[in-house]
Amino acid sequence: MRRSASVWRWQLMLAASTVLIVALIAAFRPEIFGTQPFLFGIFLITVITLATLLVPWHRVRPGLMLVVPFADILAVGLAASASDVRLSFLWVFPVTWIASYYAMPTIIAALALISVCLAALTNSSISPSDMLLRIIVTVLSLGFLATTIRIGTQQARAARRLLLSQSEQMNRIAQRAEAHEHRVTQIIDSLDLALAAVTAEGRIVKANDAYRQLYRRSESDGDLPSRAVEYDDRQGEPLPPECTAVARAARGDHMQAERMWLFDTDGEWRALQVSSQPIATVEDRAGIALLIIEDVTALLEAAQERKTVAAIVSHELRNPLTAIIGHVDLLRDRDDLPERVQEQLSIVASASDRMERLVARVMEESHPDAAVLSEPVDLRQLVDASIASFLPIAQSHHLTLTVEGAQTLMLYGDAFRLRQVIDNLISNAVKYTPSGGRVVVWLGVAPDGQVDLQIADTGMGMADEDLARVFQPYFRAEAAAATDIPGTGLGMGVVEEIVHQHGGTIGVGSVLGAGTTVAVRLPRKPPTEESR
Repeated sequence: MRRSASVWRWQLMLAASTVLIVALIAAFRPEIFGTQPFLFGIFLITVITLATLLVPWHRVRPGLMLVVPFADILAVGLAASASDVRLSFLWVFPVTWIASYYAMPTIIAALALISVCLAALTNSSISPSDMLLRIIVTVLSLGFLATTIRIGTQQARAARRLLLSQSEQMNRIAQRAEAHEHRVTQIIDSLDLALAAVTAEGRIVKANDAYRQLYRRSESDGDLPSRAVEYDDRQGEPLPPECTAVARAARGDHMQAERMWLFDTDGEWRALQVSSQPIATVEDRAGIALLIIEDVTALLEAAQERKTVAAIVSHELRNPLTAIIGHVDLLRDRDDLPERVQEQLSIVASASDRMERLVARVMEESHPDAAVLSEPVDLRQLVDASIASFLPIAQSHHLTLTVEGAQTLMLYGDAFRLRQVIDNLISNAVKYTPSGGRVVVWLGVAPDGQVDLQIADTGMGMADEDLARVFQPYFRAEAAAATDIPGTGLGMGVVEEIVHQHGGTIGVGSVLGAGTTVAVRLPRKPPTEESR
């Protein structure tokens, strides 16, 4: 209750009580109306009440409001002094109001005014001892009442402030939680992955935009079945209700990158890669599973297109390769060529043979058989042969191409595939190193006995964000793509596959504008087919 509004409310309660008492006195003790102090006291209470109703208290300072209760104390004292009727009990109203809104000094001042009224206005026939006792009892009673009300009011206000503070804090927490949930929802909706939270009853309680768009669902669909139909294969058989992605996730089936097909409402087939995992249980949402669906249609189509292009290109390469190999063989059979030319023709013939084998591999309709990894290979010989192939190109670009480290480095593996790794790495180093630069190939043995191969150059290098994608098919660093240097972005993916096939690891370190270092580590004996 506001202090300005309480002025007239408390005054009206005092006035109503006074009217009731006056009516009772008129009925039982009408002779009291013959005393002037009583009439003046009642008149004063009436005037104060009317003034209280007319004054705009919201414009009055809090200190001036005390005029009303102090005037009431004086009026009650006048009315109570004229008879033996205990009208002094009406002091409870102004004392209670003062105790509710003002501090102890104001309460003490009000009690002091009551004491003066008792001493000055009480009938003189009362003995001094009775007078003193009456003052003490009245002041103590009203003082105890005022103190109790004051303490209770302070505690109530403190509790109210605490509740308001806690309410504001809870509102801030709720606002932060709502803002956080909104941000999380925005992040989830921005993902390309389709996500859906599925209960044990098979009900979708939450789904992001990608899921709704994939399955053509809206937030108002509720538990209605999706209009898109899941199939076991492209143009295969539709999945029964108990085998759909949502049904399996609801049962708790563990799915990890499982393939299924979706025929959407636009009449298009979409290849899906489906996974699921349980979400930590929370009270009334126990047994919720997260359904993760990735649309891999574009990847499959791109892979099929790459196969088709590779097959066409490989087929078209066979004829010129056959011509090159045939003419090189004819030239090598001549006796009038210098020895230096014969060596160069040997290098060309060797490169042509390897190119023909590469084309044959690409032309295979199925995946190639597992490579023969049990033949002894001298890695230094493979490096030297590769250096000999790229040395003329390096010299024409004024590059220094050297090999350092072990003179012999034996391991077991597929010599052809390992040479493919070395050729790709040296080719990249030479291709992306500007004139006057240097390419160094280093061979050695790691502390654990494995074979180390490092190719370092002083070329253009790569940015950190490009390093994370260097093994992705068809990816080329931004710096390389900005130049006229040709490339497909397939070489590093092939290198990684061959290294992993041999049980090894590969790492790339690079500084933009300062060069790149590729480190390959291979075991002496690759893992067997059973251990892989």
